[in-house]
Amino acid sequence: MNEKQMKLIESGMKLFATKGYHRTSVQEITSEAGVSKGSFYVYFQSKEEFMLTAYQYFYTRIKEKIERVKVENLSPRESLAKQITVWLQYIYEHKDFIILHMKENISIAGSVDEWAKEIKVDSYHWMRENIENIHGKQEIKPILFDLVIQMEGLLHSYTKWKIVDDVNLEVNQVGPFLVRRLDDLVKGMQERQEAPLISFDELSMDYEAHRQACRSIPEILLSLKRKVQALALPSEKIDQLQAVMEVLETELSKKEWQPVVVQGLLAHFKPISEIEAECQDLARLLDVELLS
Repeated sequence: MNEKQMKLIESGMKLFATKGYHRTSVQEITSEAGVSKGSFYVYFQSKEEFMLTAYQYFYTRIKEKIERVKVENLSPRESLAKQITVWLQYIYEHKDFIILHMKENISIAGSVDEWAKEIKVDSYHWMRENIENIHGKQEIKPILFDLVIQMEGLLHSYTKWKIVDDVNLEVNQVGPFLVRRLDDLVKGMQERQEAPLISFDELSMDYEAHRQACRSIPEILLSLKRKVQALALPSEKIDQLQAVMEVLETELSKKEWQPVVVQGLLAHFKPISEIEAECQDLARLLDVELLS
């Protein structure tokens, strides 16, 4: 997404939040963004398509912020607490836009069902990864789905009370509080030998397949950066790979990036099995062939 598109979306989100979706015209959006009305239709066929893109942009920004927390040098518990804080802060900063979505009857063009499925799968994997990092994959595998469901329920409920009902809730306290509730849930279910309501194997394969199919380029790049930092390699090699990552991100940020340059940069990661999946996903999404 280029700078002009981002200006249009940011301007549209601002106007929708203050005036409402139906009372905001395309002309007002372009005027707010400082671009011509014709530019709007270069990128979007209609206001409905624009709204869907705005939702997707909003969600992508949240994911990027969370991924940046993941690469910080934090313990698993500290990381989850901060991810929740960052998530809730961004939601709260754009609460008017969220409330607009709840209140107005907006017809959205595009594959909304597929996008909704992507969000559901992303949410599951986000919470699952954090729970496994804190309590271990094998230790909580039998009760994993129940833990994910309960943690998502708690987070969404507290978010609703903060955003919609505007209760006096300190955002920075929610993350640590929910991490402690996760510990309580795990301890309680394990001590009571609680039988899970939903088995891990019942939905896991479908969610795994869908997850690989819908990861975005920014998400893959951040995952790649996080894995590079965790590699058991000499510091000189890590520094080299991180430098390659910076060049790759710079190249892909260009309006017309060069496939041959991207191929050459990805070749630096090819021999490393731990990041093979990210390289393959990038190559697939960018439609370039990995060099052997």
